[in-house]
Amino acid sequence: MGMYQPLTQEVHKLLLWGDARADMVTTGQKEPDPYINDFVLNAVSEQNPYTNYAGIYKTIARCNRQLEKVYTVASLDDKILPRDAGAFYAEALLLRAYCYFILVKNFSEFPIILSDFAEQVTYVNETGDTTRRKTQSLTNAEIRGSFYYIRDREEVLRMIYNDVLTGLGILPINFEWNRNSLPVQERYGRISQPMAATFAAELALWLGDYQAASAFANSPVRNSNHTLGSSGTWINQFTGSYASLHSLFLLGYNYNNSFEVNQLQEFTSPVAKDGGKYFLKPSSVIKDIFSYEGGDIRTSFSYKVINGDTAIWKYIGVDNVASMRPAYQSNASWQFYRSADAFIIKALADLMLNDYSTAFNFMNMLRVARGLTQLDPAATDYRNKAFMLDLIFKEKARENAFEGKRWYDLMLWTRLSGENKLAATVAAKYPAPQSEEIKTRLQNEQNWYLPINPSLW
Repeated sequence: MGMYQPLTQEVHKLLLWGDARADMVTTGQKEPDPYINDFVLNAVSEQNPYTNYAGIYKTIARCNRQLEKVYTVASLDDKILPRDAGAFYAEALLLRAYCYFILVKNFSEFPIILSDFAEQVTYVNETGDTTRRKTQSLTNAEIRGSFYYIRDREEVLRMIYNDVLTGLGILPINFEWNRNSLPVQERYGRISQPMAATFAAELALWLGDYQAASAFANSPVRNSNHTLGSSGTWINQFTGSYASLHSLFLLGYNYNNSFEVNQLQEFTSPVAKDGGKYFLKPSSVIKDIFSYEGGDIRTSFSYKVINGDTAIWKYIGVDNVASMRPAYQSNASWQFYRSADAFIIKALADLMLNDYSTAFNFMNMLRVARGLTQLDPAATDYRNKAFMLDLIFKEKARENAFEGKRWYDLMLWTRLSGENKLAATVAAKYPAPQSEEIKTRLQNEQNWYLPINPSLW
């Protein structure tokens, strides 16, 4: 469980990286925090403290240690069966891969660390010999020199994909510990087969292997333990520590037993007595994204107007009416993957395979599960790929609003369409002439990635 813990402290950064830069989020304060506002303005400098990825690397380091030590531990503890050791190995491999997926989508430069450096470092010296030295005896420069730095983004995506395929082949269908099944909270809060299959499907989609993406998505789609659920249960993913049927992989918080809190109450609430600093709020473009035809649970729960202030509601509300969480006690889950993600990936993959009917049907299934009516195929241009991409990514924006995914969805939309969808979409939240300036800057894909303070390399 220690592998996951550092990530629970990073969700505010994940919201900044994946949403504050995109079109659906803007600043909430009249006098914005300059470092947070830099994300909203797409003007992040390398001195910005919220670009610090140390928390991601804490998880990577703990994964590396588990990968290297788990079979040694298993040989010393007869309670760890070979099946358990394999499960723990695969869990670490997949979690590390997910961390690198976060990094490759956000940063232009970052080190690839695949070994446990806590005690010793193995490296090739100036004479070409492989040597090992105690980590404490090395200078920072020597440690950095032993890392591999990203040279090709596609190469890193392929490395991640290969690790996911390896882990997926080892991971058991159901975890057990000491021959007992894990409790529900741990099943949703840890890497699992349905999560791994969804992760593999998403990576295949990014890499253009649409047949594999569609096939991998079939696994969670057909899993009776993970369905689209209903509009009546949709908010449970955020109001509880887990949500049956909906969740595949989340970061959970337990306030009552261990005083764990999700920092996003502070970031999104406009109510000062609740600890809210209102750093971020929905932008005006949400009126063009959310459905107002009635019945869509996502429209009534994703955001609210509180005392005249429009607020992101997912992390501060406990129902879809007006009840808010107690002050300083938000234990709202942060969702990495939900069952709906597998359905959306399946729709996108099949669309790219020119299976228009399947893509259209999957979008209709999602709409109905959220309280909307089905789209009529006779009245919908569903065989128009550009139209369908727009339809699916708008549905995804509703489903995953304010969950740190919008920026990457626009990157993926660009890959699938062959057009720069990110630049124009993000620019729409700014007034003229700032809108044109942002659009021009984001036409260059090099400007999609965050800088990092060189002292952290």
